[in-house]
Amino acid sequence: MTDLILLRHGETVGQSSIRLYGATDIALSPIGEQQVSRAAAVLKDHHFVRVLSSPLQRARRSAEIVRAALADAPPLEIVPGFREIDFGAWEGWTYAEAQSRDPDGYARWLSEGHAFTYPGGESRSGFLARIADAATAIDPARGPTLVVIHKGVIKATLAALLARPAAELAERAVSLASLHRLRHDGQRWQLLGDGETAHLGDLDLGG
Repeated sequence: MTDLILLRHGETVGQSSIRLYGATDIALSPIGEQQVSRAAAVLKDHHFVRVLSSPLQRARRSAEIVRAALADAPPLEIVPGFREIDFGAWEGWTYAEAQSRDPDGYARWLSEGHAFTYPGGESRSGFLARIADAATAIDPARGPTLVVIHKGVIKATLAALLARPAAELAERAVSLASLHRLRHDGQRWQLLGDGETAHLGDLDLGG
């Protein structure tokens, strides 16, 4: 029986709770650091044999905050495949801004589903395939693992590991600094805890 914990990074200087920051490498805000510190307090007694992170600094910094709280922290492993989707021309926008600034693209985003490619960015299907490759490469036999990643990456990882359609998880809430716990029973991953935010208190700022 092996644990896998997914942690979303904290709030950023660019308001990642409401804005489409995928490929943009923005930093954690002071509030984001507080959020992750509270998650670290929950995880400090957990023995991880691996700590994995997206290469983007908001995830890397979050992972380092957690590692600093662990009694026996393993080295941080950067996994390029866990980076967030590239929103292309929509980077930094809200969906409302995408609707007003690029109405044709927004209409295609609504109608094409996972066949959609963000203008100047990444296709949704390519993103899902990339995340599935990174997620399924996690070997449960190696021991308890922490993965510090992004909102969309968590949804795609859960879809891949739980063998569920990505569209089924599209509207799932993934709050900043939330925890998602899985266990492997020797044959498949099972979801034990989803979107835990009680540790955040009044710092729970968004999904």
